[in-house]
Amino acid sequence: MLKKSYYKLFFINLLGILIVALFFLGNVPMTKFIFAIFLGILVTFFLSYRFIKNIVDPIKEITEITKDIANGIYSHGLESDSIDEIKELSLAVDSMSYKLKETIEELNDRNAKLEAILKSIVNGVIAFDNNEKILLINDAARKILNIKGKDLIGRHILEIVRNSKLYDLFEDVKKNKNSPSKSLELNVFNKHLKVYTSPILHPISHQNLGFVLIIDDITEMRRLEKIRSEFVANVSHELRTPLTSIRGFIETLRNGAIDNPQARDKFLDIIDFESERLTRLINDILALSEIENVKEGYPKEEIELDNEIEDILYIMEKVAKDKNITLKKDLNCTDLVINTNKDRFHQMMINLIDNGIKYTPEGGFVKVSTQEKGDKIIITVEDNGIGISKENIPRLFERFYRVDKSRSRKLGGTGLGLAIVKHIVESMKGGIFVESEVGKGTKFIIKFNKADLTKT
Repeated sequence: MLKKSYYKLFFINLLGILIVALFFLGNVPMTKFIFAIFLGILVTFFLSYRFIKNIVDPIKEITEITKDIANGIYSHGLESDSIDEIKELSLAVDSMSYKLKETIEELNDRNAKLEAILKSIVNGVIAFDNNEKILLINDAARKILNIKGKDLIGRHILEIVRNSKLYDLFEDVKKNKNSPSKSLELNVFNKHLKVYTSPILHPISHQNLGFVLIIDDITEMRRLEKIRSEFVANVSHELRTPLTSIRGFIETLRNGAIDNPQARDKFLDIIDFESERLTRLINDILALSEIENVKEGYPKEEIELDNEIEDILYIMEKVAKDKNITLKKDLNCTDLVINTNKDRFHQMMINLIDNGIKYTPEGGFVKVSTQEKGDKIIITVEDNGIGISKENIPRLFERFYRVDKSRSRKLGGTGLGLAIVKHIVESMKGGIFVESEVGKGTKFIIKFNKADLTKT
């Protein structure tokens, strides 16, 4: 088809020659002959210019469009009135630009979807080539491995996480390319990580392209397992202690102590005390379990804060008098009505007041205060008892944690009272804080958002 262009150019030049020939055949004078030659050249130049312009201009336009395509500008709709070959080239470039634009948009869309999926995955995902160089990494992997750099693509994994077990796992996957996924647990950055690896195989050729690493942060799971294990061990120990004591004294009574009134009464008192402690322990375990497992919240009712605390202080009055402890109050939330579960509120306050009574020497006091401060409701329970050292305060709300274990058991404590208090406070969307000094006393401060307790 390119011959058509040559034919057109040939006919233009032939036309100029014919114009000159016509004048020459007419036996014209020299001046006219020269004029004819000039006219032929002019006509030939003009027609050739128009012809060449029709070729060059579209080529320039096509050149600009290809530059735009190279720069990511996929314009189309190119039109050309030039010769057939140039028009076909224009249409081909236009079609290429359109299809390339569609392909790039499709790839961008896939990449955007892949990036969104990777960001939504809570597990860390890292893809490597066969040289352990990073091909892809998601935000979860960066967070789990504490990676702060941005330019990670192409870097070796051991530049980021120096761990011999991880390297051995990579080598194992490389040597056994057709083996199933492998896993191991690592302790990195004070975290427990479960790592899974699997080869990346080409879907058609099945050629090994590298491998993918899935990282699962199981730190919280291991922590909960440890708590559960410690809880079971502590419960077993706490149950075993009173049961062993009860069985020992029953055996002693059977062996003849029952005939000694003084020894019998003493042993029966101890059995009664231990059985009461066992009952309190079981009740506290059940209460704690119930509080932890309730997901929808407890039924709520409106109660007047100060009046409810007055009732609780009245309930605890006998316990305080038995130990010669004075109960004080400084209630400043008159007519403040809160919306909460009455039973849990009672349990929270009774545990705190009872705790103050137990660890305050005879002649001391336990004081309960309430106040509104801005958008906060603050309840304070303080005593002038033995106090708590600073190093023990952070663990005070742990289950079965006791500052003085022998003293706590002697006083009938189960080690769960403050753990129950904390769970109740948190279920009411509040916070509890401790201020204490050894030999001077302890203050428990509970803070609630007024909006959380006054809304229906």
